[in-house]
Amino acid sequence: MKSTTLMGIGSLCLAASGGALAAPANDTPAPAIAEAVAGATAAEGGYDPSLAAVLRRWAQQGVFLRANLINQYAGNSTGGVDQGSSNVGQFNAGADLDLDTLFGVRGGSFHVTVYRDYGHGLNHDTTGTFTKQQHIYKNEYTHLHLGLFAYEQKLMDNRLDLVVGRLGTTSYYGKLSANCQFQSATHCGLPRLINAQSGFSLLPSATWGVNVQFKPTPHTYVETGVFEVNPTSAASNGTDFSVADATGVTVPVEWGWNRADAKADLPPFALKLGGYVSTAPYSDRFYNTDGRSRGLYGGSARRVNANRTGVYAMGERVVWRPGPGSMRGLNLFGGISQQLEVEEIMRQQIHAGLVMTGPSAARPQDTLGFSVSYFNLTDKEQAYLRDARIRAGGEGSNNPHQFAFELNYGWHPSRGVVVIPNVQYIVHPDNSGLPNTPVLPDNLFAFGLSVQLNFGSMIGLRREGGGGGD
Repeated sequence: MKSTTLMGIGSLCLAASGGALAAPANDTPAPAIAEAVAGATAAEGGYDPSLAAVLRRWAQQGVFLRANLINQYAGNSTGGVDQGSSNVGQFNAGADLDLDTLFGVRGGSFHVTVYRDYGHGLNHDTTGTFTKQQHIYKNEYTHLHLGLFAYEQKLMDNRLDLVVGRLGTTSYYGKLSANCQFQSATHCGLPRLINAQSGFSLLPSATWGVNVQFKPTPHTYVETGVFEVNPTSAASNGTDFSVADATGVTVPVEWGWNRADAKADLPPFALKLGGYVSTAPYSDRFYNTDGRSRGLYGGSARRVNANRTGVYAMGERVVWRPGPGSMRGLNLFGGISQQLEVEEIMRQQIHAGLVMTGPSAARPQDTLGFSVSYFNLTDKEQAYLRDARIRAGGEGSNNPHQFAFELNYGWHPSRGVVVIPNVQYIVHPDNSGLPNTPVLPDNLFAFGLSVQLNFGSMIGLRREGGGGGD
């Protein structure tokens, strides 16, 4: 753990010495690359040999390079299975190739991203909660991992968008723009319940998939896709493209209505309705293969050969701005996610919150965020945790009604750098991540610090924002 912490801090120092960065890392394919370039030359009529100018020229010529580093520290002073701290992070680097500019393939582009995760999350080793205190903790295997590797084709004046290749389902569904202005993983980049219990693939652990989005009007869309479920992807380096270990597919669908231009006279908003079905088998939360309580008698979990299904609804709206076209404003968001089967850890999640961008005129890019999520623990998971606690020498049942809060401030000291100190509090925390303990967890108080660096923004490259790095 010490070496990974030092690596994260050292990387941050190296990055900070170079300049400034941007908002949360974005793993979704970039828009038209020509639109992403700002300032191709430093001096009129002259050649600028600096790295920044070279990368800008490459972007103009169809090769947009990007790199991001997110480092998140978290510790809990009370509650959870135990108390402690951890430092985790992810570095990713990749390219977006404009095939129209490069080869004349109109509307075509190719996207690739390589990832390097480090550290174990606080919930993995210490608190044991279903929710994560660090949203960037996605893969416990600390090696280079080929993630996004995909071809994209836009048709019908960009109304139809097709993407095929090695994808992460979470890059496309259940995302709101405000949801990754937080360190905890209750809703970044999509609600935790969907992220963990739907069969969605999560970058860097990409799987084969195809995604289709169609815009019948400028402000509405319908989106669906088919994505491989492959439990071996996370432990691999991402270069094994075989489907021999696939266990099923996940099919999500989403309808959305939005207005995303923050500088428009009318305030931005988004409304999204969606659902999913996953055909891959999964584990029973209570019974072992002998049909007995796994908590009391141990053994392997019984396999459930049934579809996973769920639905969700979410939205956000800017309800206040100091004037038309201002980037400052108050954004309210909320949503509900519901599993339709009972063989899960959580049955329901309801989340809501606010993000104030530009809390003062002197700090127009800073943010102030607050969020709350309600989780409903399933009866089977509650019984399993109770029995496992008895077997470990303890007693008591987890309260099935869990509430998770976060309050933070997003400081933008310079272009491309975001520093987010935060505090988190969980009422009635579960211990689904560390079930074999006599401890019945008390309410949890955690504190954290997230540092996000976008190296492209440091040198003046610009691309449209999306969700967080999920």
